[in-house]
Amino acid sequence: MRIATPGRLRRTRQHLYLHVAVGWSIIFGIHPVGGLSGRIVRTSHPSTHEKSNIDRRQCFISAATTVFSIVATTQSRAAVASETSTTEDYVTTSPSNQLPSFLRNYTKLGPLGKKQTFADKTTGLSMSDLARRLTHDLTEGSTGKGGYFLTGDLSTDIFRDDCIFEDPTNRVASLSQYQKALTVLFDPSRSSIEIIQPLVVNESDCTISGRLRSRGYLQLPWNPYISSYEITIRYTVDPETGLIARQDQTWTKSASQALQETFTPTWVDPPPKSGRGPKFDEPQAVSKLFQMLNGRRPSEYSSEERQAIDALIAQIAEGTTTNASSTTASPLTGTWVLAYLQPGPDGAGIDRRIPFPDFKFNDNYQLFDLSETSSGMVTNVGQLFGPLANVQVYGSIREANPQESSLPRRRYEANIQGGKLCFSRTFQPPTNCWIDLPMIQGQGLFDSLYAGDRLRIGQNLNGGGARVVQLRL
Repeated sequence: MRIATPGRLRRTRQHLYLHVAVGWSIIFGIHPVGGLSGRIVRTSHPSTHEKSNIDRRQCFISAATTVFSIVATTQSRAAVASETSTTEDYVTTSPSNQLPSFLRNYTKLGPLGKKQTFADKTTGLSMSDLARRLTHDLTEGSTGKGGYFLTGDLSTDIFRDDCIFEDPTNRVASLSQYQKALTVLFDPSRSSIEIIQPLVVNESDCTISGRLRSRGYLQLPWNPYISSYEITIRYTVDPETGLIARQDQTWTKSASQALQETFTPTWVDPPPKSGRGPKFDEPQAVSKLFQMLNGRRPSEYSSEERQAIDALIAQIAEGTTTNASSTTASPLTGTWVLAYLQPGPDGAGIDRRIPFPDFKFNDNYQLFDLSETSSGMVTNVGQLFGPLANVQVYGSIREANPQESSLPRRRYEANIQGGKLCFSRTFQPPTNCWIDLPMIQGQGLFDSLYAGDRLRIGQNLNGGGARVVQLRL
């Protein structure tokens, strides 16, 4: 049973907003960057069974509060500012996806135990040695369990026990509580953290800073997926001891997106992943693009990732990359999954020829057969609500300019002749396709800008000009 102190039960507007803001913090607090702690007064000690389950139960209960938080966070700034004489925090407040500094002391998830101390400390390390240790902890973990944002496996000997961990919604001054919080947030086996800008040492102000990228699944009952976002991190070192005294972060993820992702159940299958390895002549840009896209859906990329991906697509499509595999007899033949979408000039998406809405968790496939024994067939498979149902649109396909087949860019014309509504997780061969959709007809024209052994780039010509990147399964 949880009870609060009398002071926290006062129904003033200020304290009401502070209480609701706790729920708002969960939106970001369940990310690997959240620094969390808690203080709960209990009437009795929890049993051993309670201790083993209380963290996840507290996550579940606290998350319900966030339904009110999107309004409360905005209102609390104006309300608290009008009821207090101190406005300094509002002068320094970051953009709207961050809580004011003083509120971050109240946005704590609990219980995470009492503050503890770690006996062994490694003092007097140089800034460059600290940067190397931190780089290892961020990517591999102190003991090899995985990056500490996902596992909590950090080197406690290089942090002060009262180190301050602050991000846009949370602030905690306890190394032990922060470490424990990290162990119950992300599922390390299904999440990732990477350094996108190496840690840089600034000797003059005793700081170490860099940029990270993270994504993955949260350890909550509804299994939410947090899409990719970037983190700017800065460590401040105590000049007297050489231990890290502060860890500060800013994020590129907005509050509204975090709220949506946190409360979106993930019941669908993981994104399809190609198991094909590179051929010896695969261009470097193609290999890099494949690594960035494989095992991901088109909705999962951050704005910074999209800039890098778009640059690679332009490099490959505009002919600066040799299309070594484009001269094969049937470069399209096979099963391809959509991994990335670059909207057309007017914002148009893919032309699925499927008269149903497309959700972010759906997968889209194309099956081509342009072998010498086939007259040329294409099947578009679009999921309707994850793997439970799909629409299969089929027709014929031919190369529009076969006399120019030696060129990297090839043009194809598809003649769509109908479709079926299917209720099956598999589509090879089609099963449980009970409803015919004869109204789905028409012609499609697209360019194959690049077609390698495991990656292709196409551009729709009569559906808005969108470019797609597909991976061969």
